[in-house]
Amino acid sequence: MIKKIFAKCEAFGKGMAFNCHSCGQCVLSQTGIICPMSCPKGLRNGPCGGPVNEMCEVYPERQCVWVRIHKRVAKGSTDLPNMLPSPDSALFHTSSYVNWFKGRDKYGKTPLPYLDLGKDRVEQPVQTKSALEAKFKSGRFVRTCEIRAPRGSSLANVYRDAEFIKDNFDAVNVTAFLNGKPSLPSPRVAAELKKMGIDPISQATCRDHTKTSFVSELIQNHANEVDNVLCLTGDSYMTLPRIKQVWDMDSSLMLHEARYLRETGKIHFTEDKVKDAPQPFIGAVINPFTTPANVPIRRLKQKAAAGADFIQTQLIFNLEAFKEFMKRVCDEGINNDLFILAGVPVVISNVAKNFIPHIPGIDCPQEVFERFDKASDIREEGIAFAREMIAEMQKIPGVSGVHLMLLGVDHSVLPDVVAGLD
Repeated sequence: MIKKIFAKCEAFGKGMAFNCHSCGQCVLSQTGIICPMSCPKGLRNGPCGGPVNEMCEVYPERQCVWVRIHKRVAKGSTDLPNMLPSPDSALFHTSSYVNWFKGRDKYGKTPLPYLDLGKDRVEQPVQTKSALEAKFKSGRFVRTCEIRAPRGSSLANVYRDAEFIKDNFDAVNVTAFLNGKPSLPSPRVAAELKKMGIDPISQATCRDHTKTSFVSELIQNHANEVDNVLCLTGDSYMTLPRIKQVWDMDSSLMLHEARYLRETGKIHFTEDKVKDAPQPFIGAVINPFTTPANVPIRRLKQKAAAGADFIQTQLIFNLEAFKEFMKRVCDEGINNDLFILAGVPVVISNVAKNFIPHIPGIDCPQEVFERFDKASDIREEGIAFAREMIAEMQKIPGVSGVHLMLLGVDHSVLPDVVAGLD
């Protein structure tokens, strides 16, 4: 009873002072006296891809918690940040002072050691069975795109869309659970694409996965000979009533879990050995337009150190800002460890155009939006814009390819975007 009273008094006092969320393994000393658990997604290692102008994706009237932490702790530096583990859920709503005194909180607050992955990783020999990795390391300017997993059980639309893109792209993402809504899982659709001769990229979001379910998906992908995985934080489910979202990991921890399994053959959080362990080629995402400018650089360094092999960026409408970001990436040498795919939008409808301002993390200059707004044929304008962007991306040092994101539902447009391009 005394412990409960003490814990509640601590929670009240620290809640008033630091917006404490009572995780019982306090890391305030490592995060500039700002509680990372006050992030709506409970992220322990950095911002998601949604902040715009330093403001939170979920609560746009609030400054992003992790932007505040980076500004206070890093003070403009681009040093590699520590990687905090997921909190020990057994300690939630207990006293962090008691846990510290008894040594119970060491797991949840001791930074995880980064794996020794060597230097200049893009020059290392091919390490997985991924055809995508082989193409990157051959020096090819890679092209990828996306297919959405269906809301229902029919795969008819997947087969139709796959025929349009089959011979035009090096790999294809399978997006699933869009906006947190149910669909067929990504590994299920990825397995079908593999049968069609397409190199699929299975996607997993922290919003939807515990560590157990994520590692299980890696094993499922391996069984289906799906060799690529993309690890994302995931956007927040915003519809009312709100459902409980998982956030058992942030994307850095998801990357670490996948890479630890690949490198050691063991599951990190259980240390269980896995026979014929998955060897995925591992991707992550970054928003180049998060501010201050050192924040996405630190986040990118952390994802590289956590085990990412390649990066897909947020949609790029602001080319000049992206060039500045890539200059910083190359100045820091991050391009020597990661292959970077620039996110190219393909806008083919007025509905899609009007949705652009509502996409989290987007920086779309007014002149670009007006270009689409004034277009007499928005499909043709979308194709022209995407082709121009691809041509520009090929000139930017450090960019290894492009990832086309279709804002619309007609995949027949995608071959027209890349027709005749090297």
